Amino acid sequence: MRTLLANPDALFRFQKILLPSYALLFIGAAYILFGEVANKLEWNESVYVLMLLVMASFGISFAWARIEYSKVRVLMDKLQAKETEKESSLQHRLNQLSFKEKEVLNYILAGKSNKEICDTLFIEHSTLKSHINHTYKKLEVNSRKEIVSVVK
Repeated sequence: MRTLLANPDALFRFQKILLPSYALLFIGAAYILFGEVANKLEWNESVYVLMLLVMASFGISFAWARIEYSKVRVLMDKLQAKETEKESSLQHRLNQLSFKEKEVLNYILAGKSNKEICDTLFIEHSTLKSHINHTYKKLEVNSRKEIVSVVK
C-alpha cells in the first residue's frame, strides 16, 4: 500500500505508453490508407465510416485512461486522508497516557520483560500490570504485539 501512495503513477505506466502507441498506429494506418491505397480505393461511405470508427476508438481509449486515472486518484486521496486520521487518533490516545504509562510503554517498545521493567522503575509487579492494563485500554489494544504494531 505504501508503494502505491509513494508512486501513484506506477499503475499508469502501461496506459501512458499505450495511448501514444495507439496514436502512432492510427497515424500510420491513415498514412497508408490515404497515401498508398487512396488511388486504388473507391471512395465511398464505407471508407469514411471506417475512419470515423478508428477515430472514435482512439477517443474512447483516451477517455477510459483518464477515467481510470481519476478513479485511482480519488481512492488514493481517501486512503491518505484515512491514514492521516489514524495517525492523529493515535497521537490523541498517546497524549492521554500518564507519565508512568508512557515510561512503561517505552520499555515495552524496547522489548523489556515485566521483571526488567519492574527492576528498572523500582515498582511492584502488580503496579506494573496496572500501568500496562491502563495503557492497553487507552490505546485500545489487547497485547504487546498489538502495541508494537500500532505505535511503530
